[in-house]
Amino acid sequence: MRKFLIALIAVVTLGAGTAFAQSGYWAGFSVGYPGAALHFGIEDVTPNLSIRVNAGYNYIGSGFALGADALYDLPVDMGTTPIDVYVGGGVGLGIGSGIDVAINAFVGGEFRLVDAGLPQGGVFLEAGPSFSLSPFRFGIIGRLGFNYHF
Repeated sequence: MRKFLIALIAVVTLGAGTAFAQSGYWAGFSVGYPGAALHFGIEDVTPNLSIRVNAGYNYIGSGFALGADALYDLPVDMGTTPIDVYVGGGVGLGIGSGIDVAINAFVGGEFRLVDAGLPQGGVFLEAGPSFSLSPFRFGIIGRLGFNYHF
């Protein structure tokens, strides 16, 4: 029985590691409205769906900020231009003089720096509406940033 359990654990571990290794990772930074952030993402958690976590500083309003976003790749044909187009959404938490919870939606594109000799790099731009829940108000988000894919 012990050998069976060890074999089962080995198969599950190797299988999970292989499935997770098929996804890529990226890390980067962004600046814009309402703040600056560092982020880390995992590509293709499911087909065409990526997840990104953010930590940064909102210089408009609350101060320290945390967030999580889901990004869905759109099948937009950009010809030979290395641009990936996506839509996304997520939640953000601002912590400062109070706690601010926001729901964000955005559309964006990432220009991969293949022609510049940095195939792992990419510059992205995204923008969209934001809905703050405490206090309730509408706003916008806009980010310009850099990603390094590994």
